[in-house]
Amino acid sequence: MSDKQKILEVLSRVNDPELHRSLTDLNMVRDVQVKGDMVEVTIALTVPDCPLKAQIEKEVRTAIAALPDVKKVTVHLTAMSDQERKALFGEQKGGVATPYNHVKRVVAVMSGKGGVGKSLVTGLLATALAGEGFQVGILDADITGPSIPMLFGLHGPVKSGPVGIRPLSSRTGIKVISMNLLLESEDQPVIWRGPMIGKAISQLWGDVLWGELDYLLIDLPPGTSDAALTTMQSLPVDGIIMVTTPQSLASMVVRKAVHMAQAIKTPIVGVVENMAYFVCPDTARQHFIFGPSHAGEVAETAGVPLLAQLPIDPRVAEQCDAGKIEEIKLDELPALLEAFLNLEVIQIGDEPAGHKGFSEKARELIESKENMGSLEKPDARGHVRGWCGDSMQIDLQLKGEIITEARFITDGCGATIACGVKLTQLVKNKTLEEAMRITAEDLIKELEGLPPDHAHCAELAVNTLHQAISEADKSRDK
Repeated sequence: MSDKQKILEVLSRVNDPELHRSLTDLNMVRDVQVKGDMVEVTIALTVPDCPLKAQIEKEVRTAIAALPDVKKVTVHLTAMSDQERKALFGEQKGGVATPYNHVKRVVAVMSGKGGVGKSLVTGLLATALAGEGFQVGILDADITGPSIPMLFGLHGPVKSGPVGIRPLSSRTGIKVISMNLLLESEDQPVIWRGPMIGKAISQLWGDVLWGELDYLLIDLPPGTSDAALTTMQSLPVDGIIMVTTPQSLASMVVRKAVHMAQAIKTPIVGVVENMAYFVCPDTARQHFIFGPSHAGEVAETAGVPLLAQLPIDPRVAEQCDAGKIEEIKLDELPALLEAFLNLEVIQIGDEPAGHKGFSEKARELIESKENMGSLEKPDARGHVRGWCGDSMQIDLQLKGEIITEARFITDGCGATIACGVKLTQLVKNKTLEEAMRITAEDLIKELEGLPPDHAHCAELAVNTLHQAISEADKSRDK
């Protein structure tokens, strides 16, 4: 017979999948009743519509059922009141989600001039970083004229998490938040004065559950007023990338932004010139439609390198309008990425580029994307969203108890892809019982290691597999 104390002890090892803290630590275990070999518990979710409630219920049930002499487990789900949430999480000056966010580098993309392509540069750089296995987010600080959601094909509304707002994830796992994702309709205008805009930017930073990020890119609106001031003075910006175009007028206005950043003592780390030239498809000759480049002058004024000169390409505009910025291929992007990652203030740890900290095997799996996709008619399917905001789906095809095929889909980072590939390889031809015994530690060992800050990706993959197996068990019981 299991007493109440033993039940609480095992539940202390079950974590909330978003907050990564135990259920007992979060005061989510509200009632425990032990009657012979039957256990009944009540769990208070942090929010009523928690999308991970099925995962929490399953993990609670599994943990208690593993105790000796327990034959039946009943789990009741309720939700915390507003007062209980406030008492638990308190009033955070930096934002309600701040204690749960771990962002290694914050980089603002700026230009005093509008229409130079700040959002394009932000989106292309974020995509290139995500392709190298980094965890990336974009904060669209252009409150009145946001364009980032359209570039990535994202549409609101976003949902609330237990302690903040959940950003949306792009197809390659980039986390995105924008004022346009908070509005009832995308064409609804935001008619605010400066102080309100500054407050909104601070909230998009501190009230959004970013989780673990290597890089957060901030797409600033044009100008040198409230939005730029708030970002530089209130957010921990590690560096600024200035975007310019060849026209003398544009470079003059951008130099104003350079002088502003210097006055506020926020470091400028590099310059990108957009629409630098047009390559004629018939002759392959470069044509300088907007005149000779002035990017060198801007870079000299800022005392930083010129990171890249991007061409005018009609195909880029088409893909951006279609929400497919992650599919854009430009010959100049690898050089931009390399130059960015080699900036000393931007580097994370000792490695300047690549899949930092990933084993050779993990890198190969990220590139291969083997088994990535879904099955048309799966016998079982699991879908889990992890505490970091990334999600995974695993489909299983069965022949009796044997897993004959496995596929996965994820909106997560490169590490999540590596975990999905390896896990779907591992479970093939195994029984459901054998697959259920696979742990996150087993998966990391098979990958020959993961960076410490990506270990939760293995947990997400294994939890998703276990949910799919549980679904298969339910189907057979019917």
